[in-house]
Amino acid sequence: MTDIEMIRMIKDKDQRGLTLLYESFRPEFVNWITKFTGCNGEDASEYYQAAVLIMYDNIHNGRLEDLRSSLKTYLFSIGKNLIWDRNRQQGRTEKIKAEYYLQMHMGNTNNERDQLIEENNLNLISRCFDQLGDPCHTLLDLFYYQKKSMEEITVELNYKNTDSAKNQKYKCIERLRKLVDTEKARLEIE
Repeated sequence: MTDIEMIRMIKDKDQRGLTLLYESFRPEFVNWITKFTGCNGEDASEYYQAAVLIMYDNIHNGRLEDLRSSLKTYLFSIGKNLIWDRNRQQGRTEKIKAEYYLQMHMGNTNNERDQLIEENNLNLISRCFDQLGDPCHTLLDLFYYQKKSMEEITVELNYKNTDSAKNQKYKCIERLRKLVDTEKARLEIE
């Protein structure tokens, strides 16, 4: 079933649409939330239920007329925002790992529209990656594209130890994420 068909069923108050939505993404969402935020399975399930209800309300209230991503991406964005809201309210500085930000943009997509969005995102990331400069460009290239271990990168780039290399990798990913976010915001304004 396509995302459009699922949305139509939910708008028509067909209970099967909500059931399909709920069952389609639950295991992956719960796994994602627990892996990238460190919350437990019970909290992850609550986040999922809240995200599904928000999306359901958005569909019924007409706020989801023009879907610009897949339902899965939209649902996961709601979940991410719920986590960030919780962290802000609790005064925490926890973040979803930056690696997920990159992985999210390098996954497989199922329809032409998602593939076009995905291609645009990859082009954006590629342009920002080229702007990084060294040592970040080299370090991330070695790790993500050449699939070298952190131990190999430590030796090749003359880091003091593996922890130093890992710390630098994290800083580089954060820098790349900020470049991508800035560029996306700039493009949306134009």
